[in-house]
Amino acid sequence: MEEGRALLKKVMEVREFVIEEGDRLYDRWNETPIREEYEDSARNLAYYMAFRKKDMRDLQERLIPWGVSSLGRLEADVLGTLNAVTKTLGNITGENVGEIDYRSSATFRERNEALKNNTDELFGDIKHDRETRILVTMPSEAAENYELVESLIASGMNMARINCAHDEPETWEAMVENIRKAEKNTGHTCRVLMDISGPKIRTKMLLTTKRNPKVKEGERFLISNKTSMALPKGIEIAVNTSVPEVLDNMQTGQMVKLDDGHIEAEVAEMHADGVICEVKRTVKEDGVKVKTEKGINIPDVDYKLPVLTEQDYKDLDFAAGHADAIAFSFIKDRSDIELIEEALGDKLPADRKGLPTIAKIETTEGIRNLPDIIQRAAGARLFGVMVARGDLAVETGYERLSEVQEELLWICEAAQVPVIWATQVVESLVKTGIPTRSEISDVVAGSRAECIMLNKGDYIVDGVEVVSDILKKFEDHQYKKTSMLRSLSIARETFET
Repeated sequence: MEEGRALLKKVMEVREFVIEEGDRLYDRWNETPIREEYEDSARNLAYYMAFRKKDMRDLQERLIPWGVSSLGRLEADVLGTLNAVTKTLGNITGENVGEIDYRSSATFRERNEALKNNTDELFGDIKHDRETRILVTMPSEAAENYELVESLIASGMNMARINCAHDEPETWEAMVENIRKAEKNTGHTCRVLMDISGPKIRTKMLLTTKRNPKVKEGERFLISNKTSMALPKGIEIAVNTSVPEVLDNMQTGQMVKLDDGHIEAEVAEMHADGVICEVKRTVKEDGVKVKTEKGINIPDVDYKLPVLTEQDYKDLDFAAGHADAIAFSFIKDRSDIELIEEALGDKLPADRKGLPTIAKIETTEGIRNLPDIIQRAAGARLFGVMVARGDLAVETGYERLSEVQEELLWICEAAQVPVIWATQVVESLVKTGIPTRSEISDVVAGSRAECIMLNKGDYIVDGVEVVSDILKKFEDHQYKKTSMLRSLSIARETFET
């Protein structure tokens, strides 16, 4: 019984620490008033960040023989779980733990259902026999092909994503009209998500002397800061970029990745017209073709661009009147959310002031500042998070992507904020009609999020049907995930003010 008393003392110390540190963090957050409906969730997130500030693995292991090890699944109700463990150990050991409420099953159920309620409110009612939603990126043909839109909704699409980086408002409006019509004809709800492009750094124009502009390991190319490019001596390929000012912050030796990491290069030389890069690796041994309109990632450069471009403000005019939710790209910190809230205050009509938003987390800064981002955004309105795994993998490195995904899912569950699992889900199936084994496993992993996003392709209807079927079968086997409790660097950094 001595071990039980020592364990109880440890749990009570952890509980006291979580309350003290969590309340301090919540008070800091609440300097910008949090909407009443989100106060409990915000405090739960603050308690979770305090709890994950320390390594809890030893405590978790010690609790298992006593039959009270629920700490690995405490995200939804941090203090309630600690209260229950404390009270139970007190009863086992006969020790007086003071005036601690034993969490009732009703209260526990209410707190665990907060995330589900937020999910239902964001994505709408679901009549398919599953809980995880399916989001699909609309192809341009969805503006003219009503049958495609109806097939997608009938097959299980719950939300349609309209990417403002493509097409025009006239096309978007036709897509929305087809979606609304298909809702009525199928009897299924389908929300419209307008995705604002943000300051994406892309290759803009290409200048080359090559017939087939591929680059291989050891070759050099120019990233230019000029609109009218010229090829330096010995260089056969040059591209300029949509955001040339980022080149001002670069130095020799820094890593540059093009086309979702298909080309990895290093800045070899500073040049009057930009930077000359040397290719270090390509995904194919015989090289990769350099193309326009492909992403450029510079993971080691600390740059800050306005989260809304001039074009984004124009696109918001359309989204404010047509969207059920608006997604914003490249969210890095709390100041980005504040700029977005200011823009929404100006753009949204009086009857749509509470329109939900979704933050696309695509950078290491976004991950590091996630708790503050969530607090500010969800404190203002109904809010969700999209895990943009493509850019995240390039920014963080593929070896860290799995770890980052897990941390994001835990933190969002503690915040009771829905998550969208995005990028290359069943990509082979959607594009060729034939899935790979790893793609099916990816859907299972994605089922721990509240929504899975599929991109456009010739077999997108088949993709929706397959994903919907997998989700129906798997949801009976797993909800979220029980985790080991090592400390999170995100939690420690959240308290470093």
